[in-house]
Amino acid sequence: MVKLKTSTPPQFYDHLWQSLAEGFLVLDEQGDVISANETAALMLGYESGALDRVSYRSFWPEQLPHPFEPSIPTGQSHHVEVRRQDGRFTPATLTIFPMNAAGDGRKLVILSNPNQVQHVNNALAHTQRLAGIGTLMAGVAHELVTPISIITNTCSNLRIEMEDKTLTTENLARFIHMIEQSVWRCTRIVDVLRHYAVNDMPQMAVTNLDSIIDDALTLVRHQFRGEFHVEVELDMAPNLKSVMCDHNRITQVLINLLINARDAMLPHGGTIKIKTWETDQSPPQANKVTANGKTAVPHYAISIQDTGTGIAPDIMEKIFNPFFTTKPNGKGTGLGLYLARQIIEQHNGRLQAQNSPDGGAIFTITLPQR
Repeated sequence: MVKLKTSTPPQFYDHLWQSLAEGFLVLDEQGDVISANETAALMLGYESGALDRVSYRSFWPEQLPHPFEPSIPTGQSHHVEVRRQDGRFTPATLTIFPMNAAGDGRKLVILSNPNQVQHVNNALAHTQRLAGIGTLMAGVAHELVTPISIITNTCSNLRIEMEDKTLTTENLARFIHMIEQSVWRCTRIVDVLRHYAVNDMPQMAVTNLDSIIDDALTLVRHQFRGEFHVEVELDMAPNLKSVMCDHNRITQVLINLLINARDAMLPHGGTIKIKTWETDQSPPQANKVTANGKTAVPHYAISIQDTGTGIAPDIMEKIFNPFFTTKPNGKGTGLGLYLARQIIEQHNGRLQAQNSPDGGAIFTITLPQR
C-alpha cells in the first residue's frame, strides 16, 4: 500500500489549534488536562501552557456531573459558570464529546463565551436574511410592476383629459384614488422588505399573527403564483388576540418556511396551506400554571403545509441541524431551519416538522401569547 505524503507541517495544526476562538481541553481517563489551547487558558485565567495536568475539578461547574459520569449527555451544550484560577466564576457554554478514536476514555471539553456565540448566531441570522433577500428580489420586482404601471397609466390618462379639457371632477377624484392606492402598495412592499433586511436587534412588541403572515406573503405571493405555479390557501382563526413577539423575526421564519415549501413542490408547483389556531400544547419550558392548575399563558399555532413529496424519515431528525441541506450545491446555506428554530425558541416557542398523511410536509410554529 502506498503511503501518501503531506506537505502540511505539524506546526500548522498546532497554530490552528491555538488560534481557535473556542476553548478546547482534552481530559485523560483520570480527569487531568493533557492538552489545552490558549483560548481555554485565557477563559479559565491561566497562563499559556499552565493548564497541563490540572484536574477538571478545579474549574468544573458544580451543577454538572463529572465528565466521566455515564449520565452526563455528550454533544449537548450546557450554559454554566466555570471556576477560574483566581476563584471567580465566569459564564460559559460547555460541551463534552468522547474521543472514541483514542480508545482510552479521553474526553474533549469545549468552552465558549456565550456573548461570542450570540454574536456568531446574530451574524448567521443576518447572513441568512441577506441570502433570503436575494431570493425574494425577483418576486418583489414583479410585485412592484403592477402598482407602478397603474400610476404611470393613470397619470397619462389624466394628462390627456386635461389637454382635451374633458376632465371631470368625478374622473379627477377617481384618478387620485388610484394613484394614492398604488403608491401605498409600493410603500408597503418596500417597507416590509426594508425591515426584513436591516432589523438585527430583537424588538419585542404587541402585534398579531394576521399582520405577520400578510407581511410574509407580501414578499412572496406574486412570485409564487407567476413563476412557480404555487397557490396559497389561508385558514385563519378569526378571534386570535394580540401576541407579544419580534414581528420582523417571526416574518423571517415564515418567509423561510414558505420558500422551503415552494422548493419542495418544484418543478410543477402545488398548494401551500397556512392555518392559525389557539392551542394548549405549549413548549415544556413555557408551561407556567396558575394555582388552579390552568395554563397561565395561551399559545397560538401557525402551520405551513405543502403538497410536495414530504420529508424522508432518515433525515427528519437532521433537518434542523446547522448547515444540513437537501438542496443542490449552491442553492441553500443549510442555515434556514436551524435559525428559524432558534428564533422561535428565543420566543419560548416551538418549531416542529412532520409529514402529512395526505402527502407533503407540515411545519408548525407554537408561540406563547406573551
